[in-house]
Amino acid sequence: QDGLVIWCHNGQGMEAPIAAALGKVDAINLFDPYWNDVEYDIWYRMLNCGIKMPASTGSDWFVCSANRVYSQTGGAFLYDNWLAGIKRGETFITNGPAISISVDGSPPGSTVQVSAGGMTHAKVDWSSHYAVDTIEIVQDGSVVKRVSTDASNATAGSLEADIQIGADGWIAARLGSTQRDSFAQALWAHTSAVYIDAGGKKSDVQVGSAALFVRDIEDSMVWVKTKGRFYTDTQRAEVVDLFEQGLDVYKGLAR
Repeated sequence: QDGLVIWCHNGQGMEAPIAAALGKVDAINLFDPYWNDVEYDIWYRMLNCGIKMPASTGSDWFVCSANRVYSQTGGAFLYDNWLAGIKRGETFITNGPAISISVDGSPPGSTVQVSAGGMTHAKVDWSSHYAVDTIEIVQDGSVVKRVSTDASNATAGSLEADIQIGADGWIAARLGSTQRDSFAQALWAHTSAVYIDAGGKKSDVQVGSAALFVRDIEDSMVWVKTKGRFYTDTQRAEVVDLFEQGLDVYKGLAR
């Protein structure tokens, strides 16, 4: 229907990675507290597999009612432009602080061409009403640059790093703080990823992430076939078929 599709919560199985692999999702909703660890793990693994998946978030219930996604509209606010910014992946998610990243001058959602073995330059800017404790640059799921602030008034700053590129991947920025917002939640923010094209060279991280999805999807298929509740066997078979299609994608990436 040409709408914006954002996946919220991964649920019992591996529906989110399957939907993403089959091109059915525009962004993933993150940072719902009781799903946080699972969703970050799954999102990072999607990115490691080369799936371009922007970050989104939003209010859910009282424990995360300050969560917001910000989209770059490129000028005056128009709703269509805001939606387009999310689809491009030019976003950051937060419950208060503002954060941005550029890699070789390119914003989140962009693809930067870098030769394998070459270097790229990342720059992060951030500001916050409350003090921020930690600012990090993340490459392929691992922190490659971290600054911890001791000052109680650390409410704005910049962070830069030269990052070596060994294969295709991604770079993003995140921050955290023990300071609490008006909903008593610890402050956080995360940019969407800037994608790195190193000529199609696979990394061990990509192969490993795909292999984990293969394992988890196969486990989930057992649940779908034996415990999942469906109105008809035909309906169950349709879901199993989608799982098999997604599984084939990740098996290809894991080879």
